[in-house]
Amino acid sequence: MSRSGARPDGTNDRPGSNDRPGSNDQAGSNDRPGSNDQAGSNDRPGSKGRPGSKGRPGPNEGTGWTVMSYLIGGMALYGGIGWLIGRWTGIAVLFPIGMLFGLGLALTLVVLRFGRP
Repeated sequence: MSRSGARPDGTNDRPGSNDRPGSNDQAGSNDRPGSNDQAGSNDRPGSKGRPGSKGRPGPNEGTGWTVMSYLIGGMALYGGIGWLIGRWTGIAVLFPIGMLFGLGLALTLVVLRFGRP
């Protein structure tokens, strides 16, 4: 045997030398939290699976785009409906009223979905 305690098969005969996580053994090298494990990569604060969020999604990278699409989509949908009804009835003011109504509904949806409790 050599002075370092290493055996020819790669194991170590010194007691307690391979018991520490992060030592030269391969089994314990990724036992520390925050190491290169893939299971914990989505466990950051604000992710959708956050406990105690009452089923509401938390803020993430796409929240701004979602809010913007709700606002534009609400204005476009209800503005288009107002334009069609205004064209059919001859009342031109229904187009801007429909846009404002769609914007109000979209803002309500954004506050209900992403607002703080």
